[in-house]
This record gives sequence, structure tokens and C-alpha cells, in this order.
Amino acid sequence: MNIIAVDWGKDTVKRAAFIANTTTRVIAKLKFDGTLSDLFNHSRASSEGVLIGIDAAIGFPYNAWQLMPDNILTSSQNFIEFLFGPNRPENFFNKVALVSDWSPTSPFIKPPPGKWSRSAFELASNNGLRRPIDKKLGGNPMFVTCGIPGSVGSGTLALWQELIALHAVEPYSIWPFEGQFEQLIKQKKPVIAEIYPRACYGIALSENLPATLTKIAKTQKSPRTHAIDSLLTKPWLTEAGITIKDMELAYDNEDDFDAMISALALLRLHLEHASFESLFADNEKIEGGILGSGSLNVLSS
Repeated sequence: MNIIAVDWGKDTVKRAAFIANTTTRVIAKLKFDGTLSDLFNHSRASSEGVLIGIDAAIGFPYNAWQLMPDNILTSSQNFIEFLFGPNRPENFFNKVALVSDWSPTSPFIKPPPGKWSRSAFELASNNGLRRPIDKKLGGNPMFVTCGIPGSVGSGTLALWQELIALHAVEPYSIWPFEGQFEQLIKQKKPVIAEIYPRACYGIALSENLPATLTKIAKTQKSPRTHAIDSLLTKPWLTEAGITIKDMELAYDNEDDFDAMISALALLRLHLEHASFESLFADNEKIEGGILGSGSLNVLSS
């Protein structure tokens, strides 16, 4: 299996990817043009299963989903059916600035300049700007595109649009909507899954699994350096015989840092036969999940 971990964002020039080969146990920077289409091009070159882990939400908060019109709720058995289906509204990707304009059929938020009320949007969304797993892992609201530090909404929006554009022309599966990970990866097509760097930090840096959730101030070089230096001392890493190439990029750049650590964490899950499945799976056909979060000991975080 080849594992591609992508640090995602709105701008393709800011996206970064590292690839891990589970046979050779080599991790290296993957050169690509920043698009999902090019990631599929790399996947076609592999004779093995390919996992593409992307740092962007793939799923819809269940609390907000319950506010969908009845025709959508009855016709879409899961979020992916809705995303790719005929009942997705034309204005779904339009960004709203006013609370009065927010609805689950126009969920993306571009707050007005100046002071704005996140709590008002939370109320309008039935407390559905984040999923339970986002709250537990400290993730930002998936629909807010700006106006808060580390906003992720623009990256979410871009990923969903690229998935839609490629749906009719590229064979791929999306975990967990189309099955359990171990089943999907055996198929001869790429598996797209959501990852979260903070979860991957813990998986890569913990002495043992299940891992403790770990926070790193990745925007500063000193914490990145400390984290990488600490990682290189971990017994599991040396015992597994893993080779990490292009490591200097992770020292110098937060995007490459996230991609490298995420690829390493997913490789560890594979090598130690740990769970790739997610926490909070009750509503996974709507909310999706974060790959590997089931290998986190979140109660101790």
C-alpha cells in the first residue's frame, strides 16, 4: 500500500504532500501541482492500494443535517450521496455573511468585516458548525471560511468542489461512507479519507498506541524542530526501519511538517496493525470520520 498524506488548503500552491511506501518503509516529499486530479495521476502509477489522506473535512455535522429539507433527508442515505446527487442546491457553495441567510443548503460562512457573532451562527445551525469529533480534537468550524485564526472552511469548500468535478471521471472510494477502511483499500482504486494533523502528531510522537492527543505550535520553527528531533528518538521508528527523506522541508515549512508527520502516523498504524477507524461513529454516514482517531486515547488528553 502507498500512503499519501496531504496538508490541504484553499490555494493549490500552499498544499503539500508526503508519500509513504509500506513495503520499503520510505517516506518522501511528493511533488504534485496541488490538485486532487494530480494526486489521482500519482495513484495510477501504483500497482498497490493507495490511501490519500487529506486534511479537510469530509462529512456534515449531524445537528445541521437534521435541518435539511425533507426531500434531501429522504433521498440522501449519506452525505456523499447528497454531495454527488441531483438534490444538492445550486447555491450550496455560496458564502453567506448574515445569520439570517444561513441554512444547511447554504452552509459556508464568510463573516462580514469587523465584529461578528459566531454564537449566532451556532444557534442558527442547531449547534452544527462542528461534529462531535471536531469538538473533541479541537478542530475549527468546518464552514467558517475566514474571520477566525486557522479557519478551515475555504479548504473544505475547495475539496468538496474538486471531489464533485472528478466524480464522473475518476474511480475512487471515500471512507467511511462506502465501507470500512480495510475493505476499501483492497480495491484497485484510491481511497480518499479525512485526516487531522493534531491527531497524527499524537500517533507519531507517542511511545505506544493508543496515543495521547498532542498539540504543537507548528507555525513556529522551534516547536517543529523540537517535535521532529523528539520523533527521531522514538524506539518504534528505529525498530520499524523507516527512512524519512526530505526532512529538511518539514523543519522549514509548516505545510510540509504536517504532511510528513501525517504520512508517518498513518504508516505507523499500518505497521502496528492499529485501527484506522474513527471515534464517534454513530452518525458516520453523515458526519464521516477522522482516519486513525480510533487509535487515540482521547480521555487522557
